[in-house]
Amino acid sequence: MGWSKKISAPFELLLVWVSKASLRRFFLSIFIPLVIIYGLTASWQLPVNGDALTNAITAWHIGNKGTVYLTGYGHLTEKPFHGPFGYYVSTPKGTVSQYPPGAALLAVPVYMLAHGRLHEAVLLNPSRPEIEAVAVSLPPLWPATVTAVLATAAAIAFLGLVFRGQSQPREAWIAAWVVGLGTSAWSVASDALWQHGPAMFWIALGLLLSSRKNYWASGLALGGAVLTRPHTAFVCACLGIACGVSNRSIRPVISIGVGSALGLLFLLVYNALIFSEVSISGGYGDSFQNRLVSFDFLFLFLNILGGLLDPRVGFLIWSPFLILLLPGLPVAWKNSGPWARGAAVGGLIYLLLQYKMNRYLPEFIPYRYPLEALVASAPLWFAAYLYHIKNSNNRIKRIFIYLLASGVVLHFVAALAG
Repeated sequence: MGWSKKISAPFELLLVWVSKASLRRFFLSIFIPLVIIYGLTASWQLPVNGDALTNAITAWHIGNKGTVYLTGYGHLTEKPFHGPFGYYVSTPKGTVSQYPPGAALLAVPVYMLAHGRLHEAVLLNPSRPEIEAVAVSLPPLWPATVTAVLATAAAIAFLGLVFRGQSQPREAWIAAWVVGLGTSAWSVASDALWQHGPAMFWIALGLLLSSRKNYWASGLALGGAVLTRPHTAFVCACLGIACGVSNRSIRPVISIGVGSALGLLFLLVYNALIFSEVSISGGYGDSFQNRLVSFDFLFLFLNILGGLLDPRVGFLIWSPFLILLLPGLPVAWKNSGPWARGAAVGGLIYLLLQYKMNRYLPEFIPYRYPLEALVASAPLWFAAYLYHIKNSNNRIKRIFIYLLASGVVLHFVAALAG
């Protein structure tokens, strides 16, 4: 009991300070500690996943050579190196990343300031020991990791401000920390320069601006998400339509639509210039499009099931507190603003499209594909807590805390292992 009081007393004082803090201090009280925590567990050197490595190499070339073409990486476009050591494709003008440019562009300013040079390195893939080592020229990785850490921490802090508009500051502050440490925002998005951290950043900023009816700025922010993960366009569309219908005004639809469409337009122009084709898929080729229009609904069902419940990556397994929030979603829906409902619907469509186009990735620990959808629907999940868990009996509250603690521990272990 004595230890409990010693621990709870400073925490209560902190919550008192939080409840009186200005918006700026509230944001920083989430952002700065998360930057430190994420930084301590992030990947600052090899080995780094091929997705993040590809974005880092692209960001260096844009920032230091002013080009997206990657000279000297052509051998990585062929099997067996394509995939285990990054995702590059050949074009008539040279080798490029297969990914949309959004994540790399966010890291460009850091690479420009760093003035780092390429150095020779030998890549090994620990999960694929049968593949021989390959020599490549690599930029320093720390600017890419800095970008991932800052973008993810800022995304969580923006969500904290969103939650603050829904409830009391202390509840919003705690909820932000739940998202920051109890999801793979910690163990995946902040670990390296995946697409997820930057996409989460833009979605969270777009949500905050929409909740304050700053629709033009929200659209521009969401356009950044589209440039990073193109199918987040459904979050933009559903959010804009929901706000327009609720307000009986075309203004939110046009404002969010035009702003986010700039990101889509940039992507289409980029793909036309680089891949000689006006398309959204760009360097991914036709495989995802073919799966999207196929009638293999068994594949979709198994993907959804695995994404939810696979012990290796299921987000209800790795963030189990969400299970207790599920029954509260209907009442949360009734008590949430149109921007929160629209973003949640868009997030759901985004995730279903992701599972329709791609496997749920059982080889990765923990989950990563649901991250953008979880950020888009975060205000609805928070409302489920406010209108369901908060007013429930002590037994349900204790179970919720135990599940939350287990999620934090799981992601802590995964962050250290990563």
